Amino acid sequence: MKVYLGFNSGIGGQKIRVITGDSNKPLKHMERHSPTGFQWGYAGSGPADTALSILTDYLGYVPATVVYQTFKNDLIAPAGKKLEIDEDEIRFWFLSKYPEVHCVK
Repeated sequence: MKVYLGFNSGIGGQKIRVITGDSNKPLKHMERHSPTGFQWGYAGSGPADTALSILTDYLGYVPATVVYQTFKNDLIAPAGKKLEIDEDEIRFWFLSKYPEVHCVK
């Protein structure tokens, strides 16, 4: 089970870890909107990059803008100090929003 985990210090860009079994690595920042890095808890540029980076890691490809912006609004913007999203939650979200897509892990 893959889990994306971060704790918001409230200062600058945040770090997100990708945890899979015994593996624990930093999430690669797919910089498109925020040069300062990851953020969550609101609907700005940092949360957009967070959504883009998580979905790119999970899917294995860069998703369409509408997909990661919707993911940001639904799961990243409402997150509190702790961001924790697992692959089952992503799969459920993706299939509920885009049921016509059959290529989700």
